[in-house]
Amino acid sequence: MATGTRKRGVLLSISLALSAGLVTAVGAPAGSAGATTATAVRAHPPAAVPRTAPSPEPTTDLSAAAELFLTHVLDLLQEKSLERHKADWPEVRRQAFAEAAGARTTADTYDAIDGAVKALGDPHTSFLRPDQAAALDPPVEVPGTGGPVPVPQGHLIGQKIGYVSLPTTVKIPGYAQAGAELVRTLDASRPCGWIVDLRGDSGGAIWPKLDALAPLLGDGRLGAFVDADGNKGAWELDKGKLSIDGDVIEKDVPPSVETGADGIEDFVTHNAYVLQRPKPPVAVLTGPDTASAGEATLIAFRGRPDTRSFGLPTAGLATGNVTYPFDDGSLLILTETADLDRTGRQYGNTPIAPDVHVDFTDRNMSRGAGDPVVDSARTWLESRPACRA
Repeated sequence: MATGTRKRGVLLSISLALSAGLVTAVGAPAGSAGATTATAVRAHPPAAVPRTAPSPEPTTDLSAAAELFLTHVLDLLQEKSLERHKADWPEVRRQAFAEAAGARTTADTYDAIDGAVKALGDPHTSFLRPDQAAALDPPVEVPGTGGPVPVPQGHLIGQKIGYVSLPTTVKIPGYAQAGAELVRTLDASRPCGWIVDLRGDSGGAIWPKLDALAPLLGDGRLGAFVDADGNKGAWELDKGKLSIDGDVIEKDVPPSVETGADGIEDFVTHNAYVLQRPKPPVAVLTGPDTASAGEATLIAFRGRPDTRSFGLPTAGLATGNVTYPFDDGSLLILTETADLDRTGRQYGNTPIAPDVHVDFTDRNMSRGAGDPVVDSARTWLESRPACRA
């Protein structure tokens, strides 16, 4: 992981994902479960990334602006992508400049950039036109509902099991606070085991999710990001404070290119609450809509003692993205890291299979009685020593 300003940017924007429907609507590959973005689109100057492998001199008639823009995006892909060691860069660059022949504006290079992105073979990386990028900054209210963006919800099952469902974090403020308060409220009944439902979690920011679930996760190393060269940034939890590579996640995030002019209030809570029945068994529910930061949340539980997952395989986007907004309003969403669990196992663009396969549909995904995945998880939890006592 880089240090200083660059590291802080990675910390904030990595694993920020939006829902499948929104991403598909703005042109992500069909079937993609998520794509990352920051909370606002801001200009990104071409000089921000040093060029270690300069582009060849173009052999076609590009304007200075088009050449500079195309070169900058190609340099980002070659220097930052998780899949950068798998591409034939001289050929990728040659084809990109040939495709952009005669380009006069930055927009004239977009198709060439699409080709370079495709050459990476990474389903979590995408390049968005200005209108597509603008669509990724959703309103504070969910369209068509007039209500607030969903926050964690839950209830007791049979007075013995605490049930927490995490939705996608489209807008971050208030999410961690609602989740932390929910866990404390349910814990007042002293549940012997917990269900964490990630079947509707297609991404967002990982840190508010881990903050809300901190009492269930326990202190220590939860996982890590790893880049193409093996550099790691560990996710750790210590008395409610989450950190990446030693940097504590701030409660309120200051303004930046990733967070916009207002920054982000209530990003995390530093949730130091201790359960009345510590180290309980935990069942984690997953499905094909569990993606990106949703998968990272699952990964944070992998290797935790007395923990088992139920449901269907995840989307297969267990990687971390960084956003690069440009002056013309376009946006590069670039996968730079893969996820590691607390045991060191690496994940990526392959679906994560649950420990216990349980089929379900949206109709029976009621998150309560009659839901086959919840029922299976509840049966396992009630068989654990903590719930038999």
